[in-house]
Amino acid sequence: MWYFISMNILKNFEEIISQAKEKGLCDDFFISSKEHIDTVSGLLKTSPVQTVIFSLILEHFGEYSVSLDELAGSLKCQKIQLIKYMDDLDELKFKKLIRETSSSKNPFTDNRVDYTIPLVVIDAIRKGIEYKPKPVENLTPVDFFDYADDLFSALKDDDIDKGLFNQEIELLFEYNKENSFVKKQRAYNLDNSSMIIMLNLCCDHVSRDQDKTDMDDLSQYVGNQYYRYFKRGIKSQEHELIVKNLIEFECQKGFVNTDYCFLSKKAKDEFLADINLCVAKKQKSKELIPVEKISVKHLFYSAKIRDNIEELGILLNVDNFNNVQKRLSENGMRTGFACIFSGPPGTGKTETVYQIAHKTGRDIMLVDISETKSMWFGESEKLIKGVFDRYKSFVENEEVIPILLFNEADAVLGKRREFGNSQSGPDQTENAIQNIILQEMENLNGILIATTNMTANLDNAFERRFLYKIEFDKPDIESKRKIWQSNIHSLGDEEAAQLSEQFDFSGGQIENIARKSTVFQILKGTTPALSDLLKLCREETLQQKTNTRIGFQVS
Repeated sequence: MWYFISMNILKNFEEIISQAKEKGLCDDFFISSKEHIDTVSGLLKTSPVQTVIFSLILEHFGEYSVSLDELAGSLKCQKIQLIKYMDDLDELKFKKLIRETSSSKNPFTDNRVDYTIPLVVIDAIRKGIEYKPKPVENLTPVDFFDYADDLFSALKDDDIDKGLFNQEIELLFEYNKENSFVKKQRAYNLDNSSMIIMLNLCCDHVSRDQDKTDMDDLSQYVGNQYYRYFKRGIKSQEHELIVKNLIEFECQKGFVNTDYCFLSKKAKDEFLADINLCVAKKQKSKELIPVEKISVKHLFYSAKIRDNIEELGILLNVDNFNNVQKRLSENGMRTGFACIFSGPPGTGKTETVYQIAHKTGRDIMLVDISETKSMWFGESEKLIKGVFDRYKSFVENEEVIPILLFNEADAVLGKRREFGNSQSGPDQTENAIQNIILQEMENLNGILIATTNMTANLDNAFERRFLYKIEFDKPDIESKRKIWQSNIHSLGDEEAAQLSEQFDFSGGQIENIARKSTVFQILKGTTPALSDLLKLCREETLQQKTNTRIGFQVS
């Protein structure tokens, strides 16, 4: 539909340009072109004169920017006559329909003012819609980097091309000249690609809470040719960002790891001078589930499980945990704690992690294992490495260390495959992911809790690295009675006892029945009787049998 709209708009532009060149901005022109001018003015929300000037600049789209000389030439008038239209040019700039640029076709005319039309405006015209620019002037320091981060994301996702990306960055800098990053990059006289690299590192640090940037990600922002030059400059220590001590690399066991780079302290102090990083870091990342959003639930366990969970909760108390970590460090021992909760589905493993987090005042970084499994060879390893890198950043910057939760982690904790003479891509990737996790668990300085439905397939190397292992089982009769009455308050002791003895349900299954009973009460307007609950229980039992698979189960 927008194709036909845009064709109609373009025809109006063509008529305006043609008649303006023939007649100039005389009364006769505005009378004869009124219909076309009104149509375009309605779309752009501009005055008739502004519409004509915009049209003449649009004529040169894709070739070069337009100067006042060329505008005067198109209108067959002296350049001095355009002075009376400077207010209209300023209004077009204010509406961000055109941009003023110092770039010139002639290197000897640096002082010449040219005009161009941003690609986002062209895109709006193509679709026949009004262009509404995002506010970009006088952004706060954090908003400045968030805006730039959105541009990087759009470029990465192919939502905008490199040309538009560069235009938008220029516009961002133009309207935020007092920003410390803008001032410093000009003071250092960085070339455009070095500036883009620095901006991306600053976005990682401020907007994404990442202290390290994957070097391979930079190639899509600066282009493959410059990226190769950048890598060579790093190797020779001659690139300007190295020479000016603005970026650094990790050093592991005496070797420099050039897979990741990060801002030097000097760069943070200078390029991020107007950001209160302490305040910025306190803003909860989208990856963290804040402790204040975790609802309190009463969970019931057998005596053994309850004792183990209480012991773990005491350890993870902030004061106790900090003290234990300090003592372990003084004795040259690893300071991280990895725990595994195993057992059948519905036994409360995941909810227990949430309740421990609530009790100890910790946020949760929840990892969706399926999102770390990429169809691209080598990509999954980067994703899982990125998970631990971001968690390390949280450990370093959050006042209270959050819990890293690997929920339903069977897919990555299983036995590693042994290769013969050949090795398949998927198997090789699985082993690479597991090796990364094993290494990260060795270096863990925080709290990792993994939940799994199966422990028989757990690799021995993982088993050794889990300091706390809690096996959940289905609740005993007394625990089930408490779960029944906790979920359905109308149940008496005898009724709850009957349901507990008659059905071997997990806590999750009991909660399902409680939800169904609530629906029953809403629809029928009456509290379900024991007979109704028995019927719901039998349906749950039938569903459980239906879902049981026959044959081999591939994990």
